[in-house]
Amino acid sequence: MIKVRISKREVYYNYAQTEIYVPNTVTVEDLPRYLCENEHLYMDTIDEELSQGHYEGGFGLDQYGMCDKEEEQEWRYDILNENNEPSFGGHL
Repeated sequence: MIKVRISKREVYYNYAQTEIYVPNTVTVEDLPRYLCENEHLYMDTIDEELSQGHYEGGFGLDQYGMCDKEEEQEWRYDILNENNEPSFGGHL
């Protein structure tokens, strides 16, 4: 008899989002720094949402601007227009 090992790897991702209000005095150029310096405005909400465990199969790339397949986690921000649609954003 030949001994054979059968293996399978499945990838799942968990995604969470929240919305916060940023003062009008923060410029678009300063927004990433502001968000990093004020993580307390969103971190607990994001962590709570992720703890709910709504996992989906796949890498979660190309959803909501997520595109960095080399990273184990990815953060981004999006400025929402009057229709609640992203108008500008980037990675944190």
